[in-house]
Amino acid sequence: MEKYDIIKFNKNDIIIKSGENPSKYFYILMNGKATSYYDFYKEYKHKSKKGSLIGLISAIIEEPYFSTVEIEEDSELIRINIESIINIKDENLLTKMYSYLYFILETWLSKYYTILAVNKVDLYNKDDIITMANIYKTNGYIDASYKLCLKYIELFPENNDINKIKDFMNNIENKKSTKELEHIENNIYKFPKGYCIYTEIYSSDNIYIIQSGKVGIYSIVNSKQIIRNIYTDGYIVNGYNPTLEYKPLLTTAIVLEDSIINIINKDQLIEMIYNNKESRINFVKMVAIKVNNAVLKVKAIKKDKLNIKLIIIIYSVLKMETLYHKDITKLKLFYTIEDIKNMLNLDSDDKEICNELKNIKYIKLDNKSNITVTNIENYFKEYKNYIV
Repeated sequence: MEKYDIIKFNKNDIIIKSGENPSKYFYILMNGKATSYYDFYKEYKHKSKKGSLIGLISAIIEEPYFSTVEIEEDSELIRINIESIINIKDENLLTKMYSYLYFILETWLSKYYTILAVNKVDLYNKDDIITMANIYKTNGYIDASYKLCLKYIELFPENNDINKIKDFMNNIENKKSTKELEHIENNIYKFPKGYCIYTEIYSSDNIYIIQSGKVGIYSIVNSKQIIRNIYTDGYIVNGYNPTLEYKPLLTTAIVLEDSIINIINKDQLIEMIYNNKESRINFVKMVAIKVNNAVLKVKAIKKDKLNIKLIIIIYSVLKMETLYHKDITKLKLFYTIEDIKNMLNLDSDDKEICNELKNIKYIKLDNKSNITVTNIENYFKEYKNYIV
């Protein structure tokens, strides 16, 4: 293992400051205490303890810090150059980074859903199964609708609504796809478009590495289909149960186009990260960009002006899309106007949304209201200050 610098900080010292561009270092708190503050979410403070990672997310993706971290008592921290991640061969540290990144991701997703949910009971209880299944059916995701019902019957065979659910399933039986997975080699499969990988009432306990294609991640909130993200080649979909208890963190994964996917488990992922330098750095960047995406959603939904909400949410989508495709100069978004409205819980009609989008630089709408960003690099430059 490389030797790292141990830095001493005094009480009230600021380690990182919100809005500033990141340094090339991140920190591990060895002893002492630190607190993270968030300008855009003042009601939340995060207390760091021994072993906590500080500054990693912004440093690895080169995006501005989204928190200010202040030392609460004299402390010692290990300072690690971000480029050293590629050389880390400490399995315990890699496991800690895995757990930390997913915990931070769940934390910010839970904050997002807390703001998004009109009825706060939705944070702890799902809609009834027929409501959920019908929403997926209405949006054309028949396999997801059917599998939600099928798993519900399997888990709760004695419930009073079973016959009603069976009737619902019979009505969509002939509409669901009959295509099955095509085995390619080892744990790699071809998934057909429309295939539901897992549902939000029962996780899969698998990791899915997308080699080609698209997978959408959804949950039902406010009795609407909320899209968390659309993942393309290179991304990893985590099918394990979330650590936190918020029900919207449970998701449904749907294949949006024929896709080649490698199915592994958590231990195999850790082993892959441990043994392969490129996988190691890509994994950290990928989860960090997901965290950044969740933070930007929180920022967007808390803004008052509609145009700023839209600017930030599109910025977050573009950051996700360009992680593994740095060379693309323009992009037709996979997200519809309805997707964006649901993500931000907007009551605005489509016409108002379209009018606002037309006034945002480098945005073009076609006659079906599909959104295209005509110059991604210029969009980032133009609206960089809107996200801090």
